Amino acid sequence: MTSDPITNPTDPPPDEKAARIVDLAQRRADRAAAAQGLSAADATDAETVTPDPVVVGGPVDPPERRPDLAEVLDRRSGPVLPLWLTDRYQRRDMLRRAASAAGYHVGTHVVLSPVYAGKVAWYAPQGAARLFSRVLGWTSAETGNWHLRQDAANRNDPKTWLDLDRHRMRQASWRWWVTGAATLTTGGGGMLLAADVTPWSVKLAVLAAGLVGLARYGRPLDKPILARTVVRPIYRKLTAELTRKGIMATGLVKRPEDIVFPAGVGEIRRDGPGYLAIVDLPDGVIAVDVVEERPKLAGGLRLPMDQVWPDVMPREHPSRLALWVADRPVSAMKQPPWPLLRGGQTDYFKPFVYGFDPRMRPVEYRMDERNSLFAGFPGSGKSLSARVVLAGMALDPLVQFAVFDLAGRGDFDAFEPLCPPGLFGSGADEGTKANAYRMLMWLLKECDERGPRIKHYAKQGLNTENKLNRAIAEKDARLRPIVAPIDEVQELITDPEIGKSATAAMTSIVKRGRALGIHLVLMTQRIDNQSLPKGVTSNIAIRTCLAVPSHVETDLALGTGAYRQGARPTQFEIGVDAGWGVRVGYGQMSAVRAAYLDRAAVERICARGVALRGGVTGPADLPAARDVLDDLRAVWVPAERGQHWDTLAGRLADRFPEAYSAVTPEALSALVRGKGVESRNVKSGGSTRKGTYLADITAAAQQRDSDAG
Repeated sequence: MTSDPITNPTDPPPDEKAARIVDLAQRRADRAAAAQGLSAADATDAETVTPDPVVVGGPVDPPERRPDLAEVLDRRSGPVLPLWLTDRYQRRDMLRRAASAAGYHVGTHVVLSPVYAGKVAWYAPQGAARLFSRVLGWTSAETGNWHLRQDAANRNDPKTWLDLDRHRMRQASWRWWVTGAATLTTGGGGMLLAADVTPWSVKLAVLAAGLVGLARYGRPLDKPILARTVVRPIYRKLTAELTRKGIMATGLVKRPEDIVFPAGVGEIRRDGPGYLAIVDLPDGVIAVDVVEERPKLAGGLRLPMDQVWPDVMPREHPSRLALWVADRPVSAMKQPPWPLLRGGQTDYFKPFVYGFDPRMRPVEYRMDERNSLFAGFPGSGKSLSARVVLAGMALDPLVQFAVFDLAGRGDFDAFEPLCPPGLFGSGADEGTKANAYRMLMWLLKECDERGPRIKHYAKQGLNTENKLNRAIAEKDARLRPIVAPIDEVQELITDPEIGKSATAAMTSIVKRGRALGIHLVLMTQRIDNQSLPKGVTSNIAIRTCLAVPSHVETDLALGTGAYRQGARPTQFEIGVDAGWGVRVGYGQMSAVRAAYLDRAAVERICARGVALRGGVTGPADLPAARDVLDDLRAVWVPAERGQHWDTLAGRLADRFPEAYSAVTPEALSALVRGKGVESRNVKSGGSTRKGTYLADITAAAQQRDSDAG
């Protein structure tokens, strides 16, 4: 059963309603056609085309996104406590400086106490007389309107004078009562103080306070009783206006409003013994440009250059500059003492304090899986800087030393007690260089032997990787870390006889030994391609460039592009900024000054190192000194007249691996040519290459024997 639809009695019939809808649609179509100039018939025949919607798209600059709750909670405006409260090194240094300053001030005043007593004795009576005069003048009211009474007297106006005098007497009438009461009270207090019931300590304290008070009241204003013991240094406080002025002085920025202090980090704040400002430079200007114009920046700030330290912000865009301005020149600041100077131990596998940055913050150094290079011109402080590293390792009882000073000045003599026999040398002679070369051959042998041993202990679970760690070093005394410094290493590298072989050995050691607990510390004052071969320097992790004259030496020591990235050791003054250098390879590239350790301090540290070790172990298994001419004749095949260098190098490495495992054909050629044997074109095995002849080897050996005889 179906139901009829419900209809409204007032609605028109369905046919009429449909007709009205059709008529309304027709009228709308006629109006649209008229608007387009079409007749009604044309409009009826025309196709109905719906145009595509026009897509406007989003704005080019999206609206600012409101930060969510997590971002708001993670925002930090800066440290709550000052850095010297949270850092133990700075806290210790601050307490030491406070105690030192207090001791100085107290000591100065104690020494000058007789002078202070004389001043009090001289000025106290004058103060008493001045006080009595002031009290009497106030009580009698003579000092109130005396100038008005004098003016009336000068004008011969007795009426005005009498009125003013009566006013004075009315004021004095009650002041005499006040002065009398104060006098009786003071007198009573004095009698009570003089009585026997008052302790002498109280009497002396009140008397001293009274005399000092009278002396201060009676002294001239320009003659204080106490001497001035604090002279505050004159410095320019860093402000936004001064920051913009200094940066504009470089000529890189034309308008001050282009230098922006970014919100949240750009506030100029106290940072150590100075102020830090972080700014965003305009488009096209990067922080390295300002660092390069440091002299102009310091000139714009009207400050010495070593008081102004612009720096590149790590992990920020290149146009963000960190400008730190010290309260006084950094060269005039006293460095904090080395934290390990009085006690403590280090760990080869953990960082220790090496020195301090310009803000006097401690800077750390780490030895494991690394090698070190210190390069700088004479007087820049290479030996001073390297000695800090060696002194730190002297305080680890596991570390073994092999020290060779090819300058022969004795800068490293204090470390001789820490070296096993045969692993210390000091001198610029050929014998010391030969022993240093033997030490390198020993280190190569150590590289060959340590790898399998470390792998064995790693499989036992002492390390998750095939690298040396402290657990393995403590387990096996044969795997203790070795620190091998070579001062003036260029003397070894450029030696005409053993230079190429030594270079090849060092290249192999810095590549292989880093994971095996062998750390080379190379020092040089000759910075060129011959003295610093790329095969050696490119594999050294921690490189420190001290004072040098140009960007060429900077890039050779720190790596290509270091100068372009902001390294400026050229701004250190040779012979003045000793120990200052730019360091790369551990943390961000930064200017660091090594902690100052004089010879006596190094000797005390080395004595502590010997005591920690309980003495020094026996002699190292160094390869015996060999003569390359005799060794070549020993491996020569009798039927051969001549042989190539590469073949001879392979034979020597197989027969005498402890001495020739790292020798290359070029190094062997250099060794033999140093003995007076020429390198010739030799035809052997169907090919002609560089080599030598047995007859030349024999003749050179005979000449050597005759010269020795």
